Amino acid sequence: MPATSAPTRLALAIPIALAVGCVTGGDLRRDWGTPARGPSGAEPAVASGPSAEEAIQAVLAAARATLGQSKPEIEGRRLPTDCSGYLRGLYTLAGVDLFSEGLPADNGVRAMVRWVERRGVLHRHKVPSAGDLVFFDNSYDRNGDGRLNDPFTHAGLVEQVLADGTVLIIHATNHGIVREPMNLFRPREEADPDRRVINAPLRRKTSRDPPRMPRLMSELFAGFGTVLPRPPASASRL
Repeated sequence: MPATSAPTRLALAIPIALAVGCVTGGDLRRDWGTPARGPSGAEPAVASGPSAEEAIQAVLAAARATLGQSKPEIEGRRLPTDCSGYLRGLYTLAGVDLFSEGLPADNGVRAMVRWVERRGVLHRHKVPSAGDLVFFDNSYDRNGDGRLNDPFTHAGLVEQVLADGTVLIIHATNHGIVREPMNLFRPREEADPDRRVINAPLRRKTSRDPPRMPRLMSELFAGFGTVLPRPPASASRL
């Protein structure tokens, strides 16, 4: 199982920011940071190998720089504060427009899923790679019917994977840009025996919720999306 630098301990007492909704309205193509297109209208080529790794590290560095911000900025430009607009803004640093495959009726998360389906790799390995997108279903009741039937309602960015398989995710919430954990090896546990949070709550509790309503990141997980190709040694097979 791949691991990165020494784990950042996430105490159970730390307040958790909930992503109540992730909505991108209006024209998906008109807002911040659309990469320039060539004469043919084609999207710029995506780098591979070492160049891809450099691009991913630039995206991750920009994400880390916005942690704790309620009005995130990179390179002097304000990023959208919804989850998908935020991720789109980050990936423009790599010359990628994650909304470019979206349909008019899509929300931003669904538009990004379409991009990954066509140009990247959509997968459900338990151990992703840093720089992957992570998608969630049912993070809120988007259609208001009280049922778990709302696909692709939230998304984040995989920052790193700890030695125990906990994935650290940077994402935009109603409390700003935060880093929170998800562990797909222990999907029903919010904390480990040492009271370290390994699965952050994502869906807000309401009085209408039935018993055992899924609310942890691991319970609402819908898949990972690899945006940039990398050498085989960088990819997880779990």
